[in-house]
Amino acid sequence: MQTDIEFLQSLIKIDSTNPPGNEHKVVEQFIQRSEAADLPYEVTDLSENRSNFSVRLKGSDENKGRLLLSGHTDTVKIGQQKWTHDPFDAEMDDGRMYGRGTTDMKSGLAALYLAVESLYEEGFEPARDVEFLATAGEEVDSIGAAHYVKTEGMDDVDAIVIAEPTSGKVVAGHKGALWIEVSLTGKTAHGAMPEEGINAVEAMGRVISLVEKLKEEWLEEKAPLGKSSVSANMINGGIQTNVIPDQCTLNVDIRTVTPNVHDDLYEKFNERLSSLFSGENEPKVETRVLLDRATVVTDEEERIIQDALEVSGHGTIGGVSYYTDGSVLNPDSQIPTLIYGPGIETLAHQPNEYVEVEAFEKSIRFYKELIKRYAG
Repeated sequence: MQTDIEFLQSLIKIDSTNPPGNEHKVVEQFIQRSEAADLPYEVTDLSENRSNFSVRLKGSDENKGRLLLSGHTDTVKIGQQKWTHDPFDAEMDDGRMYGRGTTDMKSGLAALYLAVESLYEEGFEPARDVEFLATAGEEVDSIGAAHYVKTEGMDDVDAIVIAEPTSGKVVAGHKGALWIEVSLTGKTAHGAMPEEGINAVEAMGRVISLVEKLKEEWLEEKAPLGKSSVSANMINGGIQTNVIPDQCTLNVDIRTVTPNVHDDLYEKFNERLSSLFSGENEPKVETRVLLDRATVVTDEEERIIQDALEVSGHGTIGGVSYYTDGSVLNPDSQIPTLIYGPGIETLAHQPNEYVEVEAFEKSIRFYKELIKRYAG
């Protein structure tokens, strides 16, 4: 059987960039590994060459729920910047493994699986169910996590562990993300006769001014997630220089630190927009939600967090700014959720992404001990 390092390399060498994903190629590696270890598994087909993979260790106490260990199999695209190490070679250099997905998050995913496999081979008998879940699609639409929630449900899940990159820190939550597209529709006219048209590009300036106000009005700061934010990040409009533009779109990125506020923020945002364009000869305003990922935060006194602190030896709890599949698995923050992984969060989506081999091996030991404490 492959060593732990060789197994991770086999995952990195697979191009599962999303789109299109092709995550089933990664799942095939888990299948081969599980069959070699005689470890029962389940594969859930999602679409062509896309699937989820799961392994469950059955608990002895039917009155207890389950511990869900989750990570995703897809990665982001390579990008235009040149890599020093080929992104799919899984090259080793000075104690580091380089490649797309080494940090985000195939190292954490592999470590979770290897911890479960090792406990199975040792004959570990948990009191509560322990389930390893590898999902497709997190980098785009969380198709795998959404399908899992729809088909399996989360009612009996006592805690979730997500192996996203945290540099080995204990993390108790992540910010939410609400992306809104604002579309203004005006009226074209000759550039020399602007009074005959309704300029959608100029009108969008009022929306940008509103965003500037909301940066202060909606600012919140909460431990361990830090500060919320509102920003205008992409704009598109106009036909040519001598034509009054009748179309303009703006994408607004809102990051939140409080659970369950996105519906309210979206409603308030639309109310403010309506007041900006309530007169005659104003452009028509439409909005739509491009992405809605819930804030996830867990009280530090929850057992999964305290167990993680004890196992890791860290005395502090952090938060991360990126969102995870936890937004889909646990959108109301009702299930205690730990985020912990060997990857380095600042390297996620970057060229020359890598993971420290020592951190990867340490995370396997961390997950094993955490599972034994929480589920044993």
